[in-house]
Amino acid sequence: MKIILAIGLIIFATGCSSNNSMLIDYGDKDTHKLQKIDPALGYQALEQASVCCTTLSELNYLPISQPDAFDFVITEKSDVFNFTTGKSFVQGVTLPLADGSIKVAVSAPIVSSVFVPTILLLDDQYEPLRLYGEETITYQSGSLLNIDRFFANIEVPAVFDNDRHAKYLIILTTQKAMQGTTTLTLPEPSSAEIGREALIIKEYNNKPLPHTATGVVRLAFDYKPNGENSAKNIMVKESNTDSQKAQAIVATKEMSNIKPKATIQPTKQSATSEAATATTPPINKSIQPESEEMYLLLIEKSVKNEDYKKALHFVEEAERAGSTKARDAMFDAMKKYQK
Repeated sequence: MKIILAIGLIIFATGCSSNNSMLIDYGDKDTHKLQKIDPALGYQALEQASVCCTTLSELNYLPISQPDAFDFVITEKSDVFNFTTGKSFVQGVTLPLADGSIKVAVSAPIVSSVFVPTILLLDDQYEPLRLYGEETITYQSGSLLNIDRFFANIEVPAVFDNDRHAKYLIILTTQKAMQGTTTLTLPEPSSAEIGREALIIKEYNNKPLPHTATGVVRLAFDYKPNGENSAKNIMVKESNTDSQKAQAIVATKEMSNIKPKATIQPTKQSATSEAATATTPPINKSIQPESEEMYLLLIEKSVKNEDYKKALHFVEEAERAGSTKARDAMFDAMKKYQK
């Protein structure tokens, strides 16, 4: 087993064991910085990536040493493992010692795309214990506290049946998830009045957003540290169904030696492109600098006058003409003139 230091692990929340650590608030700048990779590049990187390991014990596991919120950035340089649900970039985590159960809030931000996570728990022998997938980690519309995301609150029992303990956690995604899309829903009217910026962004992005092979997943851990013996008094009966689902995601040793197939069908990228073409007018890449500057000024003026419908109209016209700055110009103007 390889254990590495948590380099690149970004810590946002304060280290306290309370329900406050479950409130995850991605700022606009943080989210775009973390979830900025073109989905097509992620798919291509995964198709070309070599599987790093034949057993789960060979993955890198980052240690969690305190109750806190951590952002795990899944990139084309992450470990790659071949599950029965498809090949995936992964990140392993070593769970902390806790006095009782460990509450984990799983959150994946949605921007122009989203990495839809599946969580796999392992015991100290790297054997699967529990799987949390699409039935548990689901789309959650944005609010004043959080942006749109895939989210779930899960609880890791102190002890499973047969005296088995959860020792490791793996973040992965599945072939089915990567082939899906998500369309954002509008916030409640009361939220829209206060968070007008989020409403406008959603109106502009009112189209299916792709799921991807890379991205960011935030895990917020809430537990009482330094538990050892007292945890054994809390026993959770593990159902056969739960155990079988977890076991089923990992191939047998014989299957692990088979050369993995690409998990993304070659037609996915073209299908996504065709769908985008069907809903978005063709773009002329040769816009003149003077024309683009004119559009940017019109967008800013419309936002300043709170005429967001007209601003969106100018954004669409500018992008059809070949502008790559119009959308950012609208966001910048909204921040500049936000009251």
